Amino acid sequence: MKKRKLRAGALIRIGGALIAAAFLVSCITAISSGIYNAIHPIRYIYSKENTLQVSVPYIVDGEAAEKKFSIPRGTAVRLSEKKEKESTFQYEGMQISLDNRYLKNTLEECIQIDTVYPRRLINLREKKDGPLCDEIVKKGESVKVTKVDLDDLDQTTGEIRWYQIEKDGKKYWLNGKYVETDKDLSTKNWNTDITYSTYWDEYYGEGYSKDAYIDQIDYKPTQTVEYEDNSLLTNCNAVHISLENMIQNKEYYLNLNKETGVNAYVVELKGDAGYLWYDSKAADEYLNDPKQAKSNVLASMDELKDLIKEFQDQGCYIIGRIVTFKDQIFALQNSKESITDNSGNLIVHNDEYWPSAYSRKAWMYNVAIAKEVADCGVNEIQFDYVRFPDGLSASMDSIDLKNTYDESKTAALQGFLQYAKEELEPYHVYVAADVFAWPLVAQDDQDIGQFYLAIANSVDVICPMPYSDHFSAGAMGIEDPSSDPGKVLEEYTRLADKEMKELENPPVYRSWIQAYGDLTPDQIKAQIKGINDSGYEGYMVWYGFGNPEDLDSNKAGYIDSAIQK
Repeated sequence: MKKRKLRAGALIRIGGALIAAAFLVSCITAISSGIYNAIHPIRYIYSKENTLQVSVPYIVDGEAAEKKFSIPRGTAVRLSEKKEKESTFQYEGMQISLDNRYLKNTLEECIQIDTVYPRRLINLREKKDGPLCDEIVKKGESVKVTKVDLDDLDQTTGEIRWYQIEKDGKKYWLNGKYVETDKDLSTKNWNTDITYSTYWDEYYGEGYSKDAYIDQIDYKPTQTVEYEDNSLLTNCNAVHISLENMIQNKEYYLNLNKETGVNAYVVELKGDAGYLWYDSKAADEYLNDPKQAKSNVLASMDELKDLIKEFQDQGCYIIGRIVTFKDQIFALQNSKESITDNSGNLIVHNDEYWPSAYSRKAWMYNVAIAKEVADCGVNEIQFDYVRFPDGLSASMDSIDLKNTYDESKTAALQGFLQYAKEELEPYHVYVAADVFAWPLVAQDDQDIGQFYLAIANSVDVICPMPYSDHFSAGAMGIEDPSSDPGKVLEEYTRLADKEMKELENPPVYRSWIQAYGDLTPDQIKAQIKGINDSGYEGYMVWYGFGNPEDLDSNKAGYIDSAIQK
């Protein structure tokens, strides 16, 4: 049987028919899609806050129940039913009916915001991610918004990162983390459970403590962001070491990690008086004579990065310690940013000059250092000496703290830590702060600015220093604290736990423990047990620079602090 050949004309006719059929199918599909989209259109969640709170009633086992959702601003939803006043859509397996006021046609409509109100005093910026400028906006102030970029809306959280605003006829940028679109929310007392002592009212006048610890502070709950490429270590059993020791005695510390419960190191990278132990470029930008701060540099940034990675490859969590406002070098080169008398002369306190923690230049300098350290790969940044000098209140009239914006000391320290956390977030590094132990016991700031809960609400990790030799007889009901460090840690951690429960989203609690002063391994273990018995895990050993011979004297005490669950 012979096969018939199709002529060219027939092929053309068949091809044309196929094209026409395909076109018809596409038309039908488009029409069907158009009809579907018209009946079930996409809408975007609108909310004045970052998330819209929605409650959905339902029946389970014959009983009425309610499920609550926090839907981020800008979330796209497809309507299953559209009515004049409300519409219905599916969200996380539940059918939700919502007032049409909260459903916008476009994403752009979700960020059309005319006015914002800060929850605390904030320094503005002349460009996004630029340096802080002198212009500020105050808590509850009405701030005119001129522009919001769609790229600045995080649809996973509903947060708007930056607002372009206008003040006194000039354009600035304002970070969205600390503002509300409703004035009442900006001035709201976000935490009514916080207790505080009014002791310092006797020195500064009635109402001082409430203003310092409550009214000027931002207590809106914050949530630690967990980074997939950097897990936050809660069972962190660390010892403090100098960078010099880390370099010269590397094998000792790597073996300590294998022989004991130690799984982390707190490495001093900026020390007392302002010395930098690595070749910092931030010093070149902020100091007139950077050589003074870098006179004893031990490693380049590349060498530091390699060293940190080597330790991490062996299973060590690395914390970069930065001594912050105890910085004589910065003070000497920036007297206008430092604590002086009323004639502008630097004041010696504990044999050193101090920058003012009110100084935005000091803020930016230390955060610039933290960014470099983060770039070198540390898991966590720990700010130490985040405080004002102690013992200055008696002669306050003769001292100039450079309090440009009339802030409380507590507000200034919280402002610094919030700024640091905001700047370091893109580096996927956690932020910690060391605090004196006594402010928590006294429930005030001890006139150094360290009100415990104001700091705790601003960091990922809070690190108190309840060393037994810092407490006088009878403190926390302990007859002789210096002779019973285990009891000190147990009682102090119980007090801290009570305070931490006053915050909706408390940070990780990780205490320093004392190893200096000829403490025995059993006394080290007793401190760790005291922490565990109060429901917490993790510790950091303070024994000066962590010299091998010192650590050897009680290393049998460095046990794993993990609580078995």
